[in-house]
Amino acid sequence: MKTRYALFVLLAVTFASCNRLDIPGIIVSGGEDPETRVETWLEWNAQNPAFVLNDVPDDYCFYACSDVHVTDDGMRVKNFMTAERNDVKAQFGIILGDLANESGERPFQTVTDAIAYDENVQAENDPCYAIIGNHDIYFDCWEHYRDYFHTSTYCITINLQSGAKDLIICLDSGNGTHGRRQLEWLSDVLKDRSQYRYCIVCTHNCLFRNYYDYTTTPAANLPLDEQYALMHQMSENDVNLFLMGHFHHREEETFDGVRYVMTDNLNTTEEAPSYLVVCCGDRLTYQYVELEME
Repeated sequence: MKTRYALFVLLAVTFASCNRLDIPGIIVSGGEDPETRVETWLEWNAQNPAFVLNDVPDDYCFYACSDVHVTDDGMRVKNFMTAERNDVKAQFGIILGDLANESGERPFQTVTDAIAYDENVQAENDPCYAIIGNHDIYFDCWEHYRDYFHTSTYCITINLQSGAKDLIICLDSGNGTHGRRQLEWLSDVLKDRSQYRYCIVCTHNCLFRNYYDYTTTPAANLPLDEQYALMHQMSENDVNLFLMGHFHHREEETFDGVRYVMTDNLNTTEEAPSYLVVCCGDRLTYQYVELEME
């Protein structure tokens, strides 16, 4: 009886959710495996110019959000980028995964339109970067992410006016693991850590799980052995800040000298959505800011 009831609920959810629930993708990750995706990202990186920001003041900020879960309404993403582009200290925005909330190309086109520069309301044409999340892999959506955002394993180098530089490292954890190839790449990048003032790592999945939430069960924490190794690597290489999303709530942890911070979310179901403003100057600080709604 219980089995029949569970099957009935599963079928009901599947049909009611239309193109917003990928049951096969929850059970077996859709799209390419992380090793293949990372090779795709690294090949694109090799064939295209690196992400570099020049002549940046030594005291600057950037904005980070996550889990926008867009279908056909990108207003929250546009408001996020409008706040960033009208902040004279801000240099760029970054979305830490889960751009999409349904199958198909439409969510990625909507996000692209939302982050496009609007000279009528935005003072500067600052860039907006992205990384892939688990929802961007469901329904084989990763190919749409690839077509619009090209890579999810890459660095952003920030060359400061003083001659120093900062480093942002972006990772693909959409399948609940960073994978062997990507961790090898990360190790190579961190060999040059001493060249940078601040080093900040961004991924989608959260490294910690301090409470139970059934909505995040299919793609929650990383495997424990990977998590331990990754956190050791962050401490050994003096990473200053590790940014995460996925769980849709604020969370802050410090472990072995590294600050791990989870963004809130800009999901349309969130009544008071917020994002992070990270400021890099004599000190590295951050604060949660509620999104202004139009």
